Amino acid sequence: MLNFKNVSIATVALTGVLFGLLLLASDLIFFVFSIEGGEAARLLSRRAAMLFLGLAVISYFGRNAEHSIMRQAVCLGLAISMFGLALTGTYEFVRGYAGGGILLAVVAEIGFGVAYVRIWMKNR
Repeated sequence: MLNFKNVSIATVALTGVLFGLLLLASDLIFFVFSIEGGEAARLLSRRAAMLFLGLAVISYFGRNAEHSIMRQAVCLGLAISMFGLALTGTYEFVRGYAGGGILLAVVAEIGFGVAYVRIWMKNR
């Protein structure tokens, strides 16, 4: 069922896994996306991990929030972030800087983006 709580819980799961992978096993992400590793990439990976941890915390503690302006802002912000990630992932794939594995991320990002937009639109 598409409701804020369920989408938030799915977001916690996704962003929690990404936090762990980007912090502790960034080489796996580099392999899946077919991108070069290196110290600069690992630095950015660790920094991205912290952003995903923040999204996980917001999603977890906000999962039971009633309809409000703040919840609407969270929905819209997460939707824009997800669509932005999907757009940049697609762009890098088309440019040849990321391999086919990134398309899995793009599909998930579009799915989350659509879910958050639908919740946002339903409750406007």
